Amino acid sequence: MSSNSDGLPPYQEKPSSTQETTAPSAHSSRLAYPSRLASSIQTCSISDGYMDHFSITRVSDLTYHLSLTVDPTPIYRIELILGPTKVGNIQIFSASDTTLPALAAARASTEKRSKKVPVGTICTSSPTEPDAHWRPVFCTKDGYTWLQYSSEIPVVKVPGRAAKPQTFKWDIWDGEPTRLFWQGPLPLQTRPLHTSAPDSMPFLFAQVKFEPDDGEHLVQIRRGGGIDFELSVILEAFLFSDLSMKVRK
Repeated sequence: MSSNSDGLPPYQEKPSSTQETTAPSAHSSRLAYPSRLASSIQTCSISDGYMDHFSITRVSDLTYHLSLTVDPTPIYRIELILGPTKVGNIQIFSASDTTLPALAAARASTEKRSKKVPVGTICTSSPTEPDAHWRPVFCTKDGYTWLQYSSEIPVVKVPGRAAKPQTFKWDIWDGEPTRLFWQGPLPLQTRPLHTSAPDSMPFLFAQVKFEPDDGEHLVQIRRGGGIDFELSVILEAFLFSDLSMKVRK
């Protein structure tokens, strides 16, 4: 025999009001917020000290390819131009699109090297344009086995902000990697820390090792400085290599 109550759930007492609402704990409310102030946004700063590693290989007498050491796919093409040119003796192009004009370029000076005359000029933005901005590079010390150059390179000092000029120095010793050092205190750094160790690792922003006999050239660049900074490192390193070859000749 059946009734109208067949198939219904068993009877339950209605919970009290204190059972219906439970006050959120401090822990559960914290879970509703991101675990870091920047949330999911990832930033990259020169203060992190991370380095990117690049390989430069020669593909013809006057052409090189630049790629990451972890991926041989060429990113940029570097062309050396013989003779006078309006754009520059050293030019960087996209490796994937041969129709694009030079992205950046360097001009070697034809005058005798001195502390007052730049050894060359650098442009990291539209060097083919008539109003392109060219920055000078100076030789500050010229020894028998040691050279030092000075350059104002635009670099991103704080993530998300525009690049600003910063003084750097290049140290070049025979048989040693060419090294680039930041001059002056780093962003948010006190001056006493800088003056105590101006050539220590925190101030090392790039190293370049040119191998003889057209071997692989290795480049190490501080991450987070921006594209103008990175292009400047490549151009100035090639400029110094070109100058040293002229001296040997």
